[in-house]
Amino acid sequence: MPTHDFHLKYILIDDDEIDRAIIENEADKFPFLQRVASCSNPVEAIEIIARFNPEVLFLDIEMPALNGLQLVRKIKTGGLPVFITSHPEFALEGFELEAFDYLLKPVISERFARCAYRLREFYELKRKSFAYDEQEDNEFIVIKQGYDKYKIPMHEIIYLEAMRDYTKIATVTGQYLVLTTLSGLIKKLPADMFVRIHRSYVVNRKKVDAIQKNKLYIQSQELPIGKLYKHAFNFSA
Repeated sequence: MPTHDFHLKYILIDDDEIDRAIIENEADKFPFLQRVASCSNPVEAIEIIARFNPEVLFLDIEMPALNGLQLVRKIKTGGLPVFITSHPEFALEGFELEAFDYLLKPVISERFARCAYRLREFYELKRKSFAYDEQEDNEFIVIKQGYDKYKIPMHEIIYLEAMRDYTKIATVTGQYLVLTTLSGLIKKLPADMFVRIHRSYVVNRKKVDAIQKNKLYIQSQELPIGKLYKHAFNFSA
């Protein structure tokens, strides 16, 4: 459950005043998102980011002098970048920079809300995150906190979600944030039970309820299916 004093500081960087106003309006709907700065100049934003050390960066990609992708490469902050653009072709490069999310303009309320809740969930889970124990065990994923170890049965896993350097493991009994990449965990998963459906998601085949053209329903969750992974369930684009 979220706590009342839980806040995520964010900085918004976009050279378009109207686009900034739209994002600010959407973010204001979520009390846990706390704006500390809104910038039009990406070069000046570097100093502001260093000063405030925000948890989240909402940033446009197409900006003069320094675009959003270049900005993220320059900064040292650990803030999660959420790229915002009207050109979907930037998505691949954005994900290669370990973007937390990618919002297409015009940003709609429902899509922004999904991003906001994912941000909150990530930081809440991060507070009690686990380390990954790579011991050989074909029926469990072993995670640990300090000296305590926990075994997650493979058959209880619903899906896994990449969250930068972490992976969220959603099970029938709870959720765990583990300090390892999704690519690293995939090697551990039995291929006959799990399938990758998106750059950020791997699902348990046996838990899938329904499949549509670009989305999948699993245990009351709606997950996107990436274009590169449509072959996983043998249906056409």
